Amino acid sequence: MIPARYRWEWKQTDERLAAEWSEKLGIPPLVARVLLSRGWSEEEAAFFFRPADGEDLHDPLLMKGMAEAAERIRRAVASGERIRVYGDYDADGVTSTSLMIRLLTSLGADFDTYIPHRSLEGYGLNLKAVDAAADAGVSLIITVDNGISAVEQIAHARERGLDVVVTDHHEPPAVLPEAVALVNPKQPGCPYPFKGLCGAGVAFKLAQVLLGRVPEELADLAAIGTVADLMPLIGENRVIVKMGLERMRTQPVVGIRALASACGTQPSELTSGKIGFALAPRLNAGGRLERADAAVALLTTSDAAEAERLARDLDRLNAERQKLVDATVLEAEELWQQRKREYGGDGPNVIVLSRAGWNAGIAGLVASKLVERHYRPAVILAEDPETGKCKGSARSIDGFDLYAALTDCAELMEHYGGHQAAAGMTLYVSRIGELEEKLHRLAEERLLPEDWLPKKKADLMCTLTETTLAAADALARLEPFGNGHPTPRLMLQGVVIRESRTMGKDNKHIRLKLGHEHLALEAVGFGMGELAERLEAGRKVDVLGELSVNEWNGARKVQFTVQDLRCGELHWVDRRQARGRWQEIAQWGAAFEGTLHVLCSTARLAGEVSAALQAQSNATICTYADMAAAGDGESAVRETAAAAEAAPPRRETAVPRRRLVLAGLPDNESDIGILARVLAQGPGWEIVYLYDGGAHRDSPAVLDRSDFARVYALLRERGTWIDGPEGFLRQAADRTGLSLSSVRLVQEVFEELGFIRSRGAERSIVEQPPRRKLEESERYGRMVRQAEAATFPDWPLDKLKAWGEKVRPSSLWS
Repeated sequence: MIPARYRWEWKQTDERLAAEWSEKLGIPPLVARVLLSRGWSEEEAAFFFRPADGEDLHDPLLMKGMAEAAERIRRAVASGERIRVYGDYDADGVTSTSLMIRLLTSLGADFDTYIPHRSLEGYGLNLKAVDAAADAGVSLIITVDNGISAVEQIAHARERGLDVVVTDHHEPPAVLPEAVALVNPKQPGCPYPFKGLCGAGVAFKLAQVLLGRVPEELADLAAIGTVADLMPLIGENRVIVKMGLERMRTQPVVGIRALASACGTQPSELTSGKIGFALAPRLNAGGRLERADAAVALLTTSDAAEAERLARDLDRLNAERQKLVDATVLEAEELWQQRKREYGGDGPNVIVLSRAGWNAGIAGLVASKLVERHYRPAVILAEDPETGKCKGSARSIDGFDLYAALTDCAELMEHYGGHQAAAGMTLYVSRIGELEEKLHRLAEERLLPEDWLPKKKADLMCTLTETTLAAADALARLEPFGNGHPTPRLMLQGVVIRESRTMGKDNKHIRLKLGHEHLALEAVGFGMGELAERLEAGRKVDVLGELSVNEWNGARKVQFTVQDLRCGELHWVDRRQARGRWQEIAQWGAAFEGTLHVLCSTARLAGEVSAALQAQSNATICTYADMAAAGDGESAVRETAAAAEAAPPRRETAVPRRRLVLAGLPDNESDIGILARVLAQGPGWEIVYLYDGGAHRDSPAVLDRSDFARVYALLRERGTWIDGPEGFLRQAADRTGLSLSSVRLVQEVFEELGFIRSRGAERSIVEQPPRRKLEESERYGRMVRQAEAATFPDWPLDKLKAWGEKVRPSSLWS
């Protein structure tokens, strides 16, 4: 069998309502079901199929503080005051700053910008930067993508005669700064109907007020910031991103054109996915390794040559960033394994790691990698030996509100901020241990056992007949996809593999053809090449993934991208004809990263296998006799199952891999029964290998109905006889050509069925016996089973497979 790597979840939908929506909206029923599964109303569903329009945006003046912010900025522009835009170094901060540059330039303002250095200054307003602004003659600071937590810094700005307008989207703290205006849809008392804007989104709304219209020319920057900061692509964000993508595709500024080219694409091909995985990492690279100013310059320049140079520089920095992340992840992994050994058991519930020399700018990326590997919250901190402090970032898992947890640890940190899934913080190195222990306890209190299992949510279960080209095209119209509105994920159950092959460098990927001759679906599984040997044609699988259109040489075909799969059927490999069989097991077993359970039909075979494996650490070897002596025939799997039950319900790695090797198949009922229990109650066997055990015992004779009829005729003719070794039974054996034991077996069967009466050694025929069938005799059935068992080692593979599925639980697909 092949277990799923994730816990799958999906919803049931109202088929009748889906059919109604399908007819009204002119969309395939599958797409209507997806919209229903996501909880949209019919009006909201229709919204997905019309162009983005500024009319769908909310009134920006509904946002608390917006009127005051606009009034103060207008006054500063009119009186020629010096304005400083104070941004942030991530992609949202960079696009927010760039948006404000374009906006203030169009307004004719006297302004400059400042973005703090991530490692030297950290996130948000700082006192030195406030003093520098005051010394430079600035009278108004406008923060973008930061400021909501800057209570002390804004108080200091007031003392220096500076006004501050805060535009931010992060979670507001309990105490808010006393700024001229606070613009944040999440602040208490704000009636703005949509709370999910990013920093660039809030700046976009400010521009809408200051310009008195929807600033479509700025939607490109707001869209990039929205996608890059993982904002939910629903509601107003959906409008902004659709408008921005349309702008980038049709009227790209030189900076975005150059950046797209550096990513190996064209502006006309941009999607929300390419923003998130191509543009955003490069815009982030400057702020992570150096300064973010290059990214701002790229997004605001009108010089094509300069844009190309800046885009190349950011692409280079991004490549360096990738190498640095990979190296840091390796170091962090070593530290984590060491920490687990020190802590004991499975280690603390939250990964908290720190080291001098790490780059704080990539801490969040490293934390994300560790969350992917170990599925538990992770905090990565870069220590500064000179100050005794550390700065870093954290990433979480579903069910653990990181910002809430850090709020409960606020006394341990100098500064922190963020949201449910991601956060940043600064604290003294001496307090790292306290932070780890408190986060460990909070995770223990707040997370349920099932929260520790990674899960993938599907929109619905569908059939192959629904995976049409029309459905794939209609699903694409639900774009842009991203956080809060992911690409639709579908589940297909019990589909048959028609073809399977590996592809790509080092055969890392797999290509499948699912279905049957008249209905086939092409599927690809990236990074799943190792499953190829177990996904042979004819097997049934459940697959979870995404439906899309693959275009090649003008041809358009529907394609399914597999994200996870599972197979409840056992995978048997028949090596009964192999030569050097035990050496073969030793060879592939040594390279196998899992546990081998070798079940031998005789003690002699167990000795041979043991010698070949040479006490290989991942192998356990036993015989059927060992298991029978130990109890009920399940001892070989009991230890493994108990260990799995005792382990915490989180997944440090993939599902444990286990393979069963049958060194010689059993040839008697008892041993076959033990094997049946091993298959039925043992752990999920990845593969069952069959190897020949050598000479088989002779099969016992099986009497057919004519044999029973001939013996019965002689017994009836005799009427009464004495049951003895040299009596009438010997004569019956001689006359029928059967063995004495066979004749005695016939006698026992007829006696059991009531055809023969016994009195001591005397036997006699019952004149009017009951009407009975031979199959009603337990002794007859035992004879048949013994004969069948003796042939078990020679059963063809298909027959063994069918038997294996029959003895296993029926709930394998659940």
